[in-house]
Amino acid sequence: MKDPRKNLIVPFTGLKDGKHQFTFEIDKSFFDQFEYSLIESGNVIVEMELNKKINMLTALFDISGSIDSTCDRCTDPLTIKINGNYRLIFKFGDEESENEDLIVLPEEAHELHLADFIYEFITLCLPSKKVHKPGECNDEMMKMVEKHSVFLLDDEDEDEDDDEDWLEEE
Repeated sequence: MKDPRKNLIVPFTGLKDGKHQFTFEIDKSFFDQFEYSLIESGNVIVEMELNKKINMLTALFDISGSIDSTCDRCTDPLTIKINGNYRLIFKFGDEESENEDLIVLPEEAHELHLADFIYEFITLCLPSKKVHKPGECNDEMMKMVEKHSVFLLDDEDEDEDDDEDWLEEE
């Protein structure tokens, strides 16, 4: 089976200084390469503009498409539309960078391995809660959740101080 990560390696040594456009199509085979992936599959287009300069590279990523996952509430399949824009700066040198957007490459580097960065960017596009729109969750599963829940709290009912009241009574 062909490794889809190999399609996400960009050799930059032969490129002239200036801006260059790259397009990557991300599908299920890409997500299958990541163990414990939060994403089961998807169809995502990644447009990258690479600006090559003598001592650095700047990459702008435009990510759009949809991913397939499961609903955090009812566990049924869920398709989520995603969009995001990200930037990475690649600099040559030996010292490590504290800045997560600045990647230091060894002087002898000649290509960018983008798979892990793209996976991270796609994951960052996901909402914190992956749930169906109201009323679209699996009715049977929601009935089971209600049946087996001790109590349900609305966001308005939650009071952090109430959790510690029992400690003071002892």
